[in-house]
Amino acid sequence: MPHTDIGEKIKKLRVQRNMTQSDLAGDQITRNMLSRVENGAALPSLPTVWYLAERLGVPAGFLLAEGDDDRVWRKMNRIEGIRRVLRSGDARICLELCREDAEVSEADDEIYLIMAQCSLSMAQEEFHLGHLHKSCAALDNAVEYADHTVYDTTAIRQTAALYFRFMRGLSAMLYSETISDVDDPMIGGYDAFGRYVLAREAQEAGEERRVAAYLAQKDETDLWRLHFSAHAAMLHGEYAKAEQTLRHLLHAEAARSEVLLYCVFCDLEICCRELSDFRGAYEYSQNKVALLERMLREN
Repeated sequence: MPHTDIGEKIKKLRVQRNMTQSDLAGDQITRNMLSRVENGAALPSLPTVWYLAERLGVPAGFLLAEGDDDRVWRKMNRIEGIRRVLRSGDARICLELCREDAEVSEADDEIYLIMAQCSLSMAQEEFHLGHLHKSCAALDNAVEYADHTVYDTTAIRQTAALYFRFMRGLSAMLYSETISDVDDPMIGGYDAFGRYVLAREAQEAGEERRVAAYLAQKDETDLWRLHFSAHAAMLHGEYAKAEQTLRHLLHAEAARSEVLLYCVFCDLEICCRELSDFRGAYEYSQNKVALLERMLREN
């Protein structure tokens, strides 16, 4: 590497940090030696490079590399920590680390992909907590980050579209700033809620084979599938059977979702009315309205 390249980098960084040559030289090298390095008259030893890099707050590799792009070195110093947090499942902390990385150096394709994945996870979490406006914002963030990477982010975009399609049915206040809700669905790869929405859409379209295949999945821990089975029973006039399943869901603590609870209230209102339990129908109607109002508040 030419002497002038490393010297120019050192001088540029020193000036940016409002340091004099004496400030940077400290007590390890002379000001005259630093001046010769900056002017390209001398090439610093490796110990001197490490010393100057530490005082300038940059990786030594940046001073030794050709060009001024220090993104590779910054990423090498941070990416393993980001990956470790991502593997732990803490999407919020991971996203913050990625944003910090983007602030000090332009995020690359991998960082944007991780940010998109983390934002999608946060959107799903907010959705089930009943924070629907926060979920919409996080879904839009996920799509925006996905647009900045060359990696295949079809799954992220289509999952976001699916959540938006469902929320649009709850309220016109819930919409996307980034995508339409007409994206073709994936063959697979959705979470339990995603599979539920696709089954409901297949049911509305009269696609009985897809509905039957979904109902054939005997996973008693999938509360969304249990709700779908109750809804299917209602469509066949089996309101007492549906009510039994819905009341089970009402008291299920595992994987509780505020949105699922709202769906249960809606169907219990119908079941009670069909079974001439008008008091129960009124109570569930009141519950569903109050819950929807709470979920639609800006939070």
